[in-house]
Amino acid sequence: MNYLDKKFVDIDLVLRRGGHINRSDLNVYEWLCSNHDDLKAFYANYGATLAQHPDGFFFLTVSGAKLRSRLLPKTCIHLGMFIALKARDPEITRSSGWMRTAQLLHDIETTVSKEVLQQVYAPGRKENVVDDRITLAIGNALKLLADLCFIEVRGDRFRPLEAIHRFAEFARHDNAPDENARIRMTIERGVVFHDAAPSEEYEDENNDPDES
Repeated sequence: MNYLDKKFVDIDLVLRRGGHINRSDLNVYEWLCSNHDDLKAFYANYGATLAQHPDGFFFLTVSGAKLRSRLLPKTCIHLGMFIALKARDPEITRSSGWMRTAQLLHDIETTVSKEVLQQVYAPGRKENVVDDRITLAIGNALKLLADLCFIEVRGDRFRPLEAIHRFAEFARHDNAPDENARIRMTIERGVVFHDAAPSEEYEDENNDPDES
């Protein structure tokens, strides 16, 4: 394998920051498949495992201290679960998976209670800024989900990629799996729980002490 190949550099950057290699980027995906054994051995030297989800996409799971692992903030987990469920809507299938960001905001505000939205997206905020904070937090969560290749964003539209199905595991257990389910999700799906490993959380762009 040529470690100077631009595809390797692109793949390495995505995987190291916790992102995913989906079939949507077919050239990169096929290159990874062709060099899978070499890449798996390469990341094993860092105490990391190059994992392939049953749905086909690739990601890294980190068990050693050589590579830094990060946990998604609650905003991304909640929004990821919501999008994963929305992706099963027949209307979304007919639009080739593309959704309008404005429609997502409308759907989540009309189907999720205001109390839950405030707890997840605007905890501790003053009542007069809660709605704006929720909208801002959802927008920031969408950006992070795009950076990690859970979704693809184009202008005011986005579409879920295969990796969004990692959130379906949480949704299936209502974000509270029992111990057996947690073990299966960790081993088979690469899910890392907030209380399972000493990892850093992705920076929360909504952290504003003046509003708390």
